[in-house]
Amino acid sequence: MSSTLLSRESIDQFNFRMKDVELSCDCVPATNSEGRLTRRVARNYRFVALKEDSCADRRFLKYETRLESEKERFTERTAVRLDVWYEEHGMTLRYPGLPLCFVKSGTKVDLIPMEALITVGKPQEYAKMIDIVTTTRIRMLQALKPADHCRLTNDMIRNKLKYDQDPFMNAMEVSVIPKMVECKGRHLEPCSLLAKRESDESVMKLEVDRESGDFYIERAFETTKKKIRFVVFKMTDKVNTPELREFYEELVKKCVTRGFNIPECDYKQPLSFKELIIPPNEYDRKYDRSLEISIESVLSDRSKMAEDETLVFLFFIRIKDGVYEEIKYLSDLQFGIVSQVIDESTVKLGRQKAPEETLSDRVDSFHHGICLKLNAKLGGINQVIDLGGESDSSLPAHEKTMFIGIDVILPNPKSLFRNFSMAAIVASMDEKAVKYASRVKVNSLCTAVVQNFDDHFLYLLNKYRSKRGHLPSRVVILRGNISESQMVAAASAEMHSFKCGWRDCSRGERLPPITYVAVQKNHKTRFYRSDVSDENNRNVPIGTVVDKDTVTPSMFDFYLVAHQALLGTSRPGHYTVIHDDCHSKADEIQELIFRMCFLYARTSKSVSLPSPVYYAQLACKRAAFLYKYALKSGRLEKSKNRLPGESYSAHVHRLQMEAIEVEKKLQVSDKYPGMHFI
Repeated sequence: MSSTLLSRESIDQFNFRMKDVELSCDCVPATNSEGRLTRRVARNYRFVALKEDSCADRRFLKYETRLESEKERFTERTAVRLDVWYEEHGMTLRYPGLPLCFVKSGTKVDLIPMEALITVGKPQEYAKMIDIVTTTRIRMLQALKPADHCRLTNDMIRNKLKYDQDPFMNAMEVSVIPKMVECKGRHLEPCSLLAKRESDESVMKLEVDRESGDFYIERAFETTKKKIRFVVFKMTDKVNTPELREFYEELVKKCVTRGFNIPECDYKQPLSFKELIIPPNEYDRKYDRSLEISIESVLSDRSKMAEDETLVFLFFIRIKDGVYEEIKYLSDLQFGIVSQVIDESTVKLGRQKAPEETLSDRVDSFHHGICLKLNAKLGGINQVIDLGGESDSSLPAHEKTMFIGIDVILPNPKSLFRNFSMAAIVASMDEKAVKYASRVKVNSLCTAVVQNFDDHFLYLLNKYRSKRGHLPSRVVILRGNISESQMVAAASAEMHSFKCGWRDCSRGERLPPITYVAVQKNHKTRFYRSDVSDENNRNVPIGTVVDKDTVTPSMFDFYLVAHQALLGTSRPGHYTVIHDDCHSKADEIQELIFRMCFLYARTSKSVSLPSPVYYAQLACKRAAFLYKYALKSGRLEKSKNRLPGESYSAHVHRLQMEAIEVEKKLQVSDKYPGMHFI
């Protein structure tokens, strides 16, 4: 039993976060030449661990003092409590009950109180992945209301930057007017959406909130015809079994309401319920096959499952567990099963019986969101756009238009795939632009401009033709995560790859017109309303388009706010049309982009980016998770840097071969029923 103020779990988390962090202390106990414990010295350290069974008010410093009398020499042994020693030397410890820190300086190891240690030098890079809880907290702290954001921006421009005192700008006779640009925007109306009515399953128009973009789906537009049998894995000890079963029952009820075909026997009891509790951080230390064996046992028991049945695996895990990557690797790549991961906080919050009185309450409910994801993973459709009989080829639901989303994850010094960049392509497979297939591209050049997409486009075009019976008559490519300096190069390389893929599969058919749009979200442009008196409600409404004054004069670009900001100030999407064979009008492109923001399957509200771009981002992140687990489990070898004596050409060739091997491992087979990256 620990005698300190911290719990065992808190100590483990502290050790994990602080390992190898550089520290210093200017009050380290030391002896003088006579052996007396009187001096305080300064040392630099690296953190090792907390000593959980020791604290400053219970640890004694023992030392020996060599003394000499007239008759003999002798040694006096003395002890002083650590917190008393620090108080005698000018540092009173406020929390003497905290555990002491094992710190290392060269080969010397000391025990120092937390309060006496400080980080040294410049801010140190955090080498570990930040968990989702911490990331959410950081975003909440960074979010500023529109009025505060506007005020701080003006303060920075007028007072802190001090343009008028810059000698270079004065020499060049450049001046800055400290005033924001006033521009006029245009407002697009939310599009009409269709889903099913709960009472009689007839098609109904969804009511879309003009302020928030929220809409509520009574019943999904399309669900799988197969019977759904649930398999539950309880992998957390933070939620007891009765709580989990209550959450499961409520989830099944919501699924039935949305149109899922679930047998009566599964309402209160799933097909299989397994408890598999794994110690925290077990997956960070070693590879364990217990989950894989458990899944195999379930699948073997159901080998004679009827053709009209399909399995859905529900995994209830800890928030900060390392098992997520393994679940997705096994379900997506190895077994091809539909899986949904639910953490303990979702279970606890989902059990709170809050009345769904408003549209926003119903849209944001936890069970509702899980149902939307499951339907997309099973190949269903949540909502579609209502064309109202229009046949304009610029509209997203045109029956022969293929929508393609592309995104790239670039490596950083701490990435597992530091020698690669990972790209993902998703392409619509139906006339409603709601079902997508994906391919992962691993690029050994580590650049956002990805070469050689030929085979990937060929695969997606062949799959499109196998599902639709024809090739697309128009292609719209939405490219995310690309800088302004790389837009043209990326468009040129990727359109060339598409043309090569088309040539290999079209059998002489004419190349369809291509529209290529670069999508950017990481920019500093913000818009505020000037026609409202409420300082805290100055976010522009959804559907606001700005295509004058703040855009590039020589390019076809515009800003679009397609969502309501949940926190702080809305960040508009910046869209640049690089190439357009259709010579579309600005209104048509803007309307197309805005409509695609209502087709995101994971939520019932308009989102900030078009759904193909979001799907490509999700596919990239999923590929990174799968690669992480493949390395950890030994299914792939970690890519090595340039070896001693290895020539540059040999190094490049080896990386290309490794990238091809990684790419093959990360491709999801066609046996997965729906969109695996949702």
